[in-house]
Amino acid sequence: MSPEELREAKERFLLQLFEKTDGEISAQVSMYEVGTAITLEKDDAQKVAEELMADGLIEVRTLSGGIGITREGVEASDRKGAGGGSGARTLGDGPVIVPEKCEALDGVLCDLKARAGQLNLAFEPLSELVADFRTIDAQMASPNPKTPIVRACLESVRAVLQKAGDTEGLQKVQQMLGD
Repeated sequence: MSPEELREAKERFLLQLFEKTDGEISAQVSMYEVGTAITLEKDDAQKVAEELMADGLIEVRTLSGGIGITREGVEASDRKGAGGGSGARTLGDGPVIVPEKCEALDGVLCDLKARAGQLNLAFEPLSELVADFRTIDAQMASPNPKTPIVRACLESVRAVLQKAGDTEGLQKVQQMLGD
């Protein structure tokens, strides 16, 4: 397999894995099943899976070839338009955030929290960001997290990130908001 063929196979494999797992990081599927779906032989499917593991986009779940997609793999798949693109990773408009959306939101929040310290924010915007994160965390601890409350907090986070010039974090928030 040439480097170009490998690159294309990795992209098709990741998108197929995303589809087979519905983008759920807790789901598991056989690497060989994914490979067969995109017309790869067993050895090639294993090679592509190993490459994606090295990239941190998928992980081994069982010794018999069970794999799962990682949070980074879901994000990469979203960027490539999997599951309808950004629509698959939005809060939605219902009164309560459904479990699949909670998982996506959790991934975005983990990333934003890790980045917050690197934004060099003044005290007031940093305090606002922390308060918004705490409010979202409180909602996520509820069995029925309220979409309007989380949406309002994310809009506040978006405003802080815009002022801070954090385009990557801003993009993730806008994606969750459906913008």
